Amino acid sequence: MKIFKVILLVFNVVVIALMLGSTMAGKVDPGKSIFFSILGYGYLYFLIADVVFLVLWLLVGSKWFLLSLVSILLRYGFLPLYFQTGGTELLTEGERVERGAVKIMTFNVHHFKGEDFVEGVQDTNMMQFLRMIDRETPDVLALQEYVGCGDTLHLTERIVERGYRYQISGYTSGAMTGEVIFSKLPTLGVVRFEEPRNFYADLLWRDDTLRVYCLHLESYGLDDSDQKQLDDIRHGNMDSKTGRSTYHKFRETIHAHGEEWQLIEQLLSRRTTRTIVAGDFNDPPSSYFYQQSRTLLKDSYCEAGQGFSTTYHGNFTRRRNAIFPSFRIDMVLHTPDMEAIAYKRIKSDISDHYPVVVTLGSRKKE
Repeated sequence: MKIFKVILLVFNVVVIALMLGSTMAGKVDPGKSIFFSILGYGYLYFLIADVVFLVLWLLVGSKWFLLSLVSILLRYGFLPLYFQTGGTELLTEGERVERGAVKIMTFNVHHFKGEDFVEGVQDTNMMQFLRMIDRETPDVLALQEYVGCGDTLHLTERIVERGYRYQISGYTSGAMTGEVIFSKLPTLGVVRFEEPRNFYADLLWRDDTLRVYCLHLESYGLDDSDQKQLDDIRHGNMDSKTGRSTYHKFRETIHAHGEEWQLIEQLLSRRTTRTIVAGDFNDPPSSYFYQQSRTLLKDSYCEAGQGFSTTYHGNFTRRRNAIFPSFRIDMVLHTPDMEAIAYKRIKSDISDHYPVVVTLGSRKKE
């Protein structure tokens, strides 16, 4: 029994160290080290493992349970970033109008290459998307990886017909493809700061200016070989050459996210109006970008979300072995002068991401 406790203690200490490290990504500039950024992906799993150790210590009647208990309490504050209770998806149109709220949908449509995608035939998924818009009736659509040309359905025209008279693109040319915004609210101006992916548009809302960012942060660009490599690592196998390639992609992308935050932080610090930051962050809530953004912005999920609300659900053809099958990487953040009234994550197979719909209003002055 003594040897068992020693082994248990060693593994427990390792798990605690990993869990604590997984919460440090927001404090360590990825330009200096990406170690904590990578660990950040495992926070929830490390927390669960620590809870298991707590139970085991209690079962064997050891005071070492205090070690796990203290570490859990120290980092319990991160859990609401992954799981929420008490939020709401429901808000009637009458309540929305009465509160003068704005409704925004962010969605990485992934070129509409969903589960039933057939090369060259995207109409089925596009039609599902149109029906989704009809049900939700958002005021603003912030879309990533949008397909705006070459489709037989003429999707852009059909969206415009639904009242989205104002279209903004990440391209100076105005081409409605890639990262785009469709808005029922009039456009006052557009600033493209990382063309063609990231931009913001100033919209007219309640006789005031509402700034809406449409972001698509740098993608990890992981391919089939990376999928296999990470799956092999989980099973104790590792090819050094492929492993270096995968690590290089993680390093470059994490560095890019750090640089993207520096640029966006400058823009946010100069803002003089209500602001919404929506899009595909390509990183979980433990990441440097997210943690830094929370110093200036509030998270609509934390205010009105329910459950885990994961938004990326993995590769369709390898769902069981997908690298990151369930992470919340698509977000709607906002400045403190606004508040989330309702939050909804819609399960759909028309993309490898789920759309997020948030209703926001002006925060009441205390």
